Amino acid sequence: MKKTVAPLSFRQAEVVWLAGALAGALFFASLIGFAALRTDGYAHGRKAVSELGALGAPSALAFNLLGFIVPGLLLAWFALALMRIAHQRTGPMLLMGSGLMLAAAGVFPLDLDDYASALTVAHAIGAMGSGLLWAMALCWLGPLFARQLGWQVWGRLTPCFMGFVLLNIGWQAAFRSGADVLPGWGQRIGFLGYFLWFAITAILLWRSRALIAGAGHAARQGEGDAA
Repeated sequence: MKKTVAPLSFRQAEVVWLAGALAGALFFASLIGFAALRTDGYAHGRKAVSELGALGAPSALAFNLLGFIVPGLLLAWFALALMRIAHQRTGPMLLMGSGLMLAAAGVFPLDLDDYASALTVAHAIGAMGSGLLWAMALCWLGPLFARQLGWQVWGRLTPCFMGFVLLNIGWQAAFRSGADVLPGWGQRIGFLGYFLWFAITAILLWRSRALIAGAGHAARQGEGDAA
């Protein structure tokens, strides 16, 4: 008989699911906090998030750590736990890659003086790759939630979050075409959708933690009885 979930203890479920929500809280707290500390006219509507961690920026190392690296690792840990309970690995693996790419964007800071430098290119790959892998993961995770966990509504809504990526791309395209929009807000809308999806999914999984842990315990018991 096919297992419902892989073994995951109740104590693990207590912590790991909340990591998905904590990542977003830490990112936005860092974004708002470090931007408020700037005295050089940094404005959310006109400046990119990455400029807070750019080479030479005030508190750049701290922002990259708290705004990109730690949130990215939290999301990768969250995805690893999801992989342990999922019937398929593709969605969780893409989700893990998204978290690691976000962390990489902090490891390789933006160089505002040289957009062709290896650092800037690596940062761009990490930043854009995190969103792309997340959007791809949603295609697998929607059906997974609906079929395995019975979350029909959230399963249908999950692929819709790709709209945040498209909205960000469209916003940036409008800015570059001369439309009267501020580029920074488009980027922040994309991050809002990204972390909001993780937060809602994390809360749903946390609320189901007893069921998930219980199913894992039952699976272990079944293995013991079979032995």
